[in-house]
Amino acid sequence: MSSTSGGRWLFSTTGTGTTLGINNGSAPVFPFPVPGNFNMEVFTNATVNGLPAPPNPDPGFQTSIADVGGTLDSGFLTGANLRLASGNFLAVDYGDDTIAGKATTSGGISASKITLGTGNQTVVGAKGDTLVGTQNTGFSQILDGQKDFETIVGGASSESIWGGQNDSIVAGSAVGQQITTKTGSTVVAGIAGSATILLAANTTVTALPGGTQNVGIAAGANDLINLTGNSGLDFVIGATGDTVTGGSGTTNVEASAGGMLINVGAGGTTFVSGGISAATGNTVLGGNGALNFNPSAAAGKGDLINLSGSSGTATINAFAFGTTTIAAADTIFGNNSADSVFGGHGDRIGTGNGSVVGGTHQWTAESVAGSSVGFGSNDTVNSTTYVGNTATRGTVAGTSSAVVTVGGFAAATVAGGAGDFLFYQNENNTTNANIVATSQQVTVGGAVSTFITLPDGTVMTLVGVSQAQLQTALGIGTLFK
Repeated sequence: MSSTSGGRWLFSTTGTGTTLGINNGSAPVFPFPVPGNFNMEVFTNATVNGLPAPPNPDPGFQTSIADVGGTLDSGFLTGANLRLASGNFLAVDYGDDTIAGKATTSGGISASKITLGTGNQTVVGAKGDTLVGTQNTGFSQILDGQKDFETIVGGASSESIWGGQNDSIVAGSAVGQQITTKTGSTVVAGIAGSATILLAANTTVTALPGGTQNVGIAAGANDLINLTGNSGLDFVIGATGDTVTGGSGTTNVEASAGGMLINVGAGGTTFVSGGISAATGNTVLGGNGALNFNPSAAAGKGDLINLSGSSGTATINAFAFGTTTIAAADTIFGNNSADSVFGGHGDRIGTGNGSVVGGTHQWTAESVAGSSVGFGSNDTVNSTTYVGNTATRGTVAGTSSAVVTVGGFAAATVAGGAGDFLFYQNENNTTNANIVATSQQVTVGGAVSTFITLPDGTVMTLVGVSQAQLQTALGIGTLFK
């Protein structure tokens, strides 16, 4: 009885039988090659020239396997570290499974590692195994880790990787990899090539620093997807409960499911489509990279886009999908750099609340009858001094230096009527009156407009809104809501 530990492997190929011949470096190879079979010579002695790579097979054998310490046991090839050579075949590790008529007699069954060679090879691991794809190109390989708790390392050829629960998967460098996971798996995106990844719930995906892989991900619920460091083209179809962090290249996030947390990448551009769920919206947080946001084809509960403190630029369309108006109540906090925001009915667009609130902002209310868009500040600092008809921005720490231009502002013409409005934190009637009293009439592109200063120091120009409209037609309490 052998006490060799490792897997219990069976090999097969299409259309013919398979013979494994053991070469232990001293005795004649046995069993002998069988004419008409697919004959595989297994080198088990560590002193054989060429190991750990498989040596060239002897006459009569079509391929070889390096398997130091391996044995044949009831038709199974044991071994803790197998390396395959050429050929198209299937290898299955039955581990401690039992096949009718082929029960193993060895003790010490444990995990095994197998490295694929140059061929269209399929390997099916047992629990705890490590499966490694070939580093050669030009082949189609399948690495099946569905028996759970396995480690799968992709290679340089086209691959299909099937993960089990709690597997650890590292994508290879090939173009066109297909990766499917089960609950609890961890996937590391590869350094190059491309991969399509189908995730189960509660799965983690991370990217290798410096990677350029193009990654497409269809996520399950509550997945953690962090593409930081990957400069390739990434596409994520999200699910409720997912957390997605964009890469440093181009990241597209389809967030229609709602209930997602999306972090703008540290570089590049993160493209996000809004949620359509009536139950829960998404949260988008800013980063050093750029954000491009558009709504999905239907209105949802509304998303929170919080770019407070972020330095990346942003272009945000919260109004329309193509020619279709989307009336989701989005809340948008501007960044410290530059942003362009198009708002629709129910949206609130304001400067952020962060360590430094600055930047140049262009916000526009789209003209739809009966719509109402809010513009203002989310900063809690109160530093502006109002004296008579003069407003002076203060020097209190955190005072906003944001410069905002608002276009398309359509105020109500009668008290209580529908229309766009202004807001700021801790609003009160006295400050409302001071803002109106210290407003200044200016001209922007030939249009009479009004310049105001909010309590946190944010200055705002309402293009096309005259000072007379601000002070007389709108009235205190109608302008501010």
